[in-house]
Amino acid sequence: SPCWPSAMTISASWDVDLMARWSVELAREFGVPNRGQLGPGINLARYAWNGRLGEYMAGEDPFFGARMIEAMVRAYRTVDRPAIQVVKHFIPNTIETGRAEMTEVVDERTLFEVYYPPFAAAVDAGVSAVMCSYNAVNCTTGMCKAGAAYACANDDVLNKHLKQVMGFKGIVMSDWDATKCRGEAATTTAGCRPGQYVDKDVASDAGLDLEMPACVTFQGGVTKRAQEKATRMQWAFLVQGR
Repeated sequence: SPCWPSAMTISASWDVDLMARWSVELAREFGVPNRGQLGPGINLARYAWNGRLGEYMAGEDPFFGARMIEAMVRAYRTVDRPAIQVVKHFIPNTIETGRAEMTEVVDERTLFEVYYPPFAAAVDAGVSAVMCSYNAVNCTTGMCKAGAAYACANDDVLNKHLKQVMGFKGIVMSDWDATKCRGEAATTTAGCRPGQYVDKDVASDAGLDLEMPACVTFQGGVTKRAQEKATRMQWAFLVQGR
């Protein structure tokens, strides 16, 4: 198999046409065997010591990142029956170390002006799925009312911002085991107890649609927003021609 240049390497070219060419070739590799792509990673580079910056394609600038992601997602969807794409990690996932235990405190304006533009561009380009991150989020202003809650069970960022304001129609998928309550955040976030998983109804009602890699929070199925989740799952596949 070919050894692909990293996403940040392509972004560093500042060439949206090159990004589109790279994206088409990726889509052909993922799509033909009927696989999904757990990417692209589109978080902003906020800390130089974030170990996964080479995987992310937004760079340090939200406008630049949005243009690159838009080119990538639109080109990916020009291939016949492309794989499901999952943009990640929502949100704001600024560093790897301790990410499952930290609470990111951020105001609504900063989210929309700094962290959201790459994700909004992916939504506008028709991406099928968004992966929510391990960290908890406490959005402190604007329409935010949830207080501190894990990103995968956060009504403010998932329902209000992503699905309502941005108009996202696809599915929100958890990062692997991201519904587990860990560290300090486990004692301060909605629906959590230390060592347990986020309460089923809290996560379901807050906007999580698919738990990965297995149902622990969602064990036994959900009733909150169940029809909405089924519709979103259907849309995620139909938009890719599957």
